[in-house]
Amino acid sequence: MRGLVLAAIAAFGLAASGCQRDNDAEQPPTVRRSTIVEPEVRGVDVVPQEEPAVARQQWRAASDTARTVSGNLRVSLLGPRGGPIVFAFANGVTIQAQPYAEVPANSRSGVGGQSYAAVLGGDPRVNVWLYRVQGENVTASAAQGGLCGAERARYLAVSEFVDASGRWVFKVAAFRGEGQPGQDPTLCNTYAYTAQ
Repeated sequence: MRGLVLAAIAAFGLAASGCQRDNDAEQPPTVRRSTIVEPEVRGVDVVPQEEPAVARQQWRAASDTARTVSGNLRVSLLGPRGGPIVFAFANGVTIQAQPYAEVPANSRSGVGGQSYAAVLGGDPRVNVWLYRVQGENVTASAAQGGLCGAERARYLAVSEFVDASGRWVFKVAAFRGEGQPGQDPTLCNTYAYTAQ
């Protein structure tokens, strides 16, 4: 008899707990799920930008200096990313350069206390790639000379991004002399291009 009573109590306990589970499923949860009210932006560029010569190669001269000195531009990699890049300007100037650094555009360029964005006339939220010029070929058709006129360009600062009007732009600053950008460079000219 005692075993029968214990079995009945156990069966009642199981039935009661089963009922409790069913009631829990019908009641609203006590913890509210959070509603997402802002988009996830980590890892998303504030301003679309690219590493030069990777996505776009053809550029149309957009500034007076670019139209007068260099003409349109074709940029191409000589090998895998991180290797030398060729900047071929339509007016007869070809530069082969090796990238050596990537810096924020709002960092100091070394030109009169200005940032790279100020020197390039670019967006301070994007990156600038710095290149060491390995060779500059200037043909007779380059009436204004190379990017630094009669002197050889030693360094380039380059930025490729989408501007406020939604166009892809390519900005180049050319430096002469021994001082490299960020230290004590001598700025020659800046050039602006838009995607063709």
